[in-house]
Amino acid sequence: MNTEQKRILTKAREGSRLTVKEATELLTVQGVDIYPVLKAAEKHKQQVVNDKITYVINYNLNLTNVCVNDCKFCGFSRKIDHQSSYQLSEQELDQHLAKVAEHDITEICLVSGLHPDFNITTYLEIIEKIKRRLPEIHLHGITPAELNHGLRNSELNFKEGYQCLKEAGLDSIPGTAAEILVPEVRNKICPDKISASKWTEAIKAAHKVGLKSTATILYGHLETMEQRVKHLKIIRDIQDQTGGFTEFIPLSFVYQKTPLGQTEKVTQAATGREDLLMIAVSRLFLDNIPNLQASWVKYGTKLAQLMLTAGANDLGGTLFNENISKAAGKETRGYLPPKRIVNLISDMGYIPQQRTTLYELV
Repeated sequence: MNTEQKRILTKAREGSRLTVKEATELLTVQGVDIYPVLKAAEKHKQQVVNDKITYVINYNLNLTNVCVNDCKFCGFSRKIDHQSSYQLSEQELDQHLAKVAEHDITEICLVSGLHPDFNITTYLEIIEKIKRRLPEIHLHGITPAELNHGLRNSELNFKEGYQCLKEAGLDSIPGTAAEILVPEVRNKICPDKISASKWTEAIKAAHKVGLKSTATILYGHLETMEQRVKHLKIIRDIQDQTGGFTEFIPLSFVYQKTPLGQTEKVTQAATGREDLLMIAVSRLFLDNIPNLQASWVKYGTKLAQLMLTAGANDLGGTLFNENISKAAGKETRGYLPPKRIVNLISDMGYIPQQRTTLYELV
């Protein structure tokens, strides 16, 4: 570790805020020098959340894979006339809700493609239907991209839109669709998607009406290390203003069955070193977000387990019915039983704890 990296790490250990340049430098550390960074992140985690490692029992509900966007990182979406496109029927939705009712599931994560026929009324009706059937379930859904799409022919703004969704029964929102909030990269990987500025506007609006959200980053494609940290800076600034993020979730890009992978613009995933440092540096940089998730569906269970020693304090959810990562080419199984999650946590010497979506302990 060079002199500058040592200085930055000392600053981080002392609890001072890192700059974009300093955090970028830590992402470049190699060899055994990564271990002091991981250790510093783990120590900071212990100060914030102690030895408890959390997880949530949740169910993914994808209403449709039809999408008007053409995101280069996505292997899930289809055009409406594609042979493998789908939209859940009323009967199919009822079948999914019946599965939820059979298990001790506390959260439905509702994320879908941007179907050309979907609007704000569509989302309101689906939320109301789910809540009538399962009034106790926590409904986590409607990303900024989905709301932006739903409001395209409406006079409502983001704040009014999220207020309507909240009144219909929406409990919190996923901070996905953020991808990379750096326009020069975003314009290459998802030119049709909600812009970085509009995503920021929408997430702030959700927080203002009392809807908490997660925050994410999709990394390991066309971005630089500095652009990764610029994204973190935007998230940190929003949290300073609203305090509405419950957790941060780094998502390592799965490229195999995506347009970026098939055109060979991306030919390999982020390395294990990059993934570990992304977790650790996120913990050190995002000093105002208490919870950091190691997504087992993106990293695999073994690497995600190791990330618990690098600043992560959450393993995410059981993910009944996970489809998006599988469609992109990830071979990880689509469901992880609670017993397996507990074993992974206990094996590292931590205390497993089931949580709600909003990090209340069950």
